[in-house]
Amino acid sequence: MRYLLALVLSMTLTWLTPSAWANSWDVLPPPTFTIPFDEVDEATLQADVTKQALTFLETVQAHWGQEPEALRLSVAGAAEKDEDGKLIYLRHLSDHGVLEGYEFRHESLVRGQYILLQRPLNGLNEFIGYYQVLKEQLTAFYGNPTNDQTVWDNDLYQPVPSYWGVAVLIGHLHYHASWETADGTITLELTGNRHSKLLLEYRSHREGAST
Repeated sequence: MRYLLALVLSMTLTWLTPSAWANSWDVLPPPTFTIPFDEVDEATLQADVTKQALTFLETVQAHWGQEPEALRLSVAGAAEKDEDGKLIYLRHLSDHGVLEGYEFRHESLVRGQYILLQRPLNGLNEFIGYYQVLKEQLTAFYGNPTNDQTVWDNDLYQPVPSYWGVAVLIGHLHYHASWETADGTITLELTGNRHSKLLLEYRSHREGAST
C-alpha cells in the first residue's frame, strides 16, 4: 500500500492538470468493499475528514512565506518526498489514502494541497458527504464561495440522488467551490475516475502571479 501511494504521489502531486490526474489513476486498483456499509459511522468519518483537512489548512496559513525547515519541524511524520521545492506526506484516514503536499518558491511556502483518495467504498455517497460538510465549514468561516459549481458531464444518474456518489466515482459528476482570501485562493473539489478524490488546495497570490 505504501509503495502504491508513493507511485500515485509521484505521478499526481506535481500540481498538474485534471487530465494528468486522470492518467495517473490508471495504476490504481478498483475500490474494495471490505467494510460493510452498516458498520461505518458516517458522522464520525465526516468529522475526522473535516478535522484533518482544516488542520492542514491552518498549517498552510501559519507557514505562508516560511522556508521548508519551519514546516518540517511543525508537521508530524517523515516526508515521503522532500526535494525540488516540495514536501509531501503520506497518511491514512479510515483506510483511505491521504496525500498532503506543500510547495515552495525560492524557499518560501506558496501552495498546499490535501488530497483524500478513496480506498474502500464505505457508502455510495460517502465522499459527497465529506465535500458538503467541509464546504459548510469553509463557508461559515470565509463566507459564500466566489465560485460554486455542480457540473454534470453525463446526467444518467441525476434523477437518482442516492446514486450521485456513483456518478462522481465514474466521472459523470464533479463539484467545485473556491474562496478568495487576503492571502490567496482556497479551492475545494470532488472529482472521480474509478475512485473518488477530494481535493483541498490553498494557493497564495504570490504563487498565482508566478505561474
